[in-house]
Amino acid sequence: MPELVQTFKSKQKAESENRKFLAGIQGIDLGKDEEEEVRSFEDIKRKAMGINASADDIVSLQGSFASESGFGIGAGLGYFKE
Repeated sequence: MPELVQTFKSKQKAESENRKFLAGIQGIDLGKDEEEEVRSFEDIKRKAMGINASADDIVSLQGSFASESGFGIGAGLGYFKE
């Protein structure tokens, strides 16, 4: 089964590259809109915990992230989300 999945992914990649090439011939750049998003482990962990805030947002200081930053229940920021 893994071989079949890898074959399918390779075929999709080849078709995608072919489409980009044909669009490039016509003067359309399809690669500029397609930037790979780089996420850190903390971003993925935050998303898994159900926190929909970026690392630089105060709302992201919840749970283990708050305790790692030195904030906790009763010793935190005094901030609440409405």
